[in-house]
Parts: sequence; C-alpha cells; structure tokens
Amino acid sequence: MKNWILGLAAFALTLPAQAQELPQPSPISSIDQRIGLTDFSISYSRPATRGRAIFGELVPFNEIWRTGANGCVILSASTDFTMSGNTVSAGEYALFTIPGEGEWTIILSTQTSLWGNTGYTQDNDVLRVTAPVTEGDFDESFTIGFKALNTTGGELVLEWANTEVSIDLGVDSEGESGKNVAKALSDAKRAYRNAANYYSGQGDHENALATIETALQLDPGYWYTNWVKAKILYAAGDTKAALKQGKKAMDMGAPDSYRAGYEKEMKGWK
Repeated sequence: MKNWILGLAAFALTLPAQAQELPQPSPISSIDQRIGLTDFSISYSRPATRGRAIFGELVPFNEIWRTGANGCVILSASTDFTMSGNTVSAGEYALFTIPGEGEWTIILSTQTSLWGNTGYTQDNDVLRVTAPVTEGDFDESFTIGFKALNTTGGELVLEWANTEVSIDLGVDSEGESGKNVAKALSDAKRAYRNAANYYSGQGDHENALATIETALQLDPGYWYTNWVKAKILYAAGDTKAALKQGKKAMDMGAPDSYRAGYEKEMKGWK
C-alpha cells in the first residue's frame, strides 16, 4: 500500500510540470508579407531590452548573432528574390547577423534547424551582404519588419533599442506576371480543347467546331489542338477536311510515339 501511495504521489507531481504553460521572456513572433507576387514569411523570437545596453555589450560587435533569441530566425520566400542586389533562390533560410558599429553583415544560411547560432558554420552560407546602421526610435523589443514596399521590392528592417538596419529586397513581379499569364493561357486553351471534345462526343458538331476554333486562336501552333480539330471534322462528316487537317497536325511535329497510331486512324477515315 505504501509503495502504491508513493507512486501515485510521484505521478501527481509530474502532471503540473507537463501541463503548465508560462509566459516567455522572448516570445515567438511571425510576419508574412507579399511584395509584388512574392510571399515572404519570417519567424523569430523577440527579446526585450529590460534596461540593458544592447549592441556592443549584451550583443557583442563583430561576432555572429542568432538575431533575436532562442532558435535561429527563419526567412522563406515563394519565388526567387534579390537581397542587396544579389539573387537568392526561392526557399527557406536561416538569417544570422554580425553586428558592427557602422554596418552589419547579413547572412542567409541553409542551417535552418539550429538553436540560436550553436553549430553555425560559414560553409553553409548562401549569401553575405552588408547593410548600414542608422539610429531610429527606441524599440523595447527586437523587431523584424518590412518597409518602403512597392511592386518590385522593399526593405527588410531589423530594429532594437535605438539601432535600425535596413536591407534592400527586390522581386521580379514582371517575370512572375508573365508566368501567370502564360499559365492562364495554357489552362484556357486546354479547357476549350476539352470542351470541344465533349461537344463532339455529344454529337453537337456546331458547338464543337466553334469551340475548337477558339482553342486554335489561343494555340494555333500546337499539333495536338490541330489534331483534335481533325477528329471533330471527321465526326461531323467532313472527311475531306478532316484528312487535310490531320495531315497538317502530323506535319506540325506530332511525336513519333503518336504519329503512327494517328496516321493509321486517318487511313480508316478514307
């Protein structure tokens, strides 16, 4: 009985330690920001000054800094971007810094699972740039944010105490827009082609021919869209036009893996 009571007491003592949740002196924060068509996301911890002298004392100059508290700062971007004019591939990176009196070194690294900067090695850096230090309004808590936003870029800003560091960011909004337009056109021509096939299968030859013409306006040079028109013409009873259209599709560059089967199919139309 005594052992059972002691065991129960020991179990009960473990419950509060496992269940409790307490305020953190350096709370975790995150910020999401779209610049142009690029989505940036940053997660980091925010230590407070609490009356302490920060840069040059609590955070030494000319030494690698975790840039905040607790785990390393994680920065992710949905597309390629530039930092201080240097191209960085889309992805997730750890952000470290080396504070200095007049400028900071800003580091992007692939070591995204570190606790602070413990285990950091320069071999894993993907980018190192410098940014000037300016004096700003007092910030009790370390803050990372975005400023001066426009469709092609902005500034990533680090602020703590009276220190402010801004890093130029750039995005290729025009290039991303072009990709989106190309995808929209590709989706549209595929949708019209599929609709034309559907109408033809239902025996609605008039709508089938009208719809495949719309697909060809969007995609006149693609052999397969021309081949679909040939099949629709044959289904509509215009064998002569179907054979002519089918030959055109084959001559436009139908892959060898398809050509033999489609040419055999056309022989059956005669």
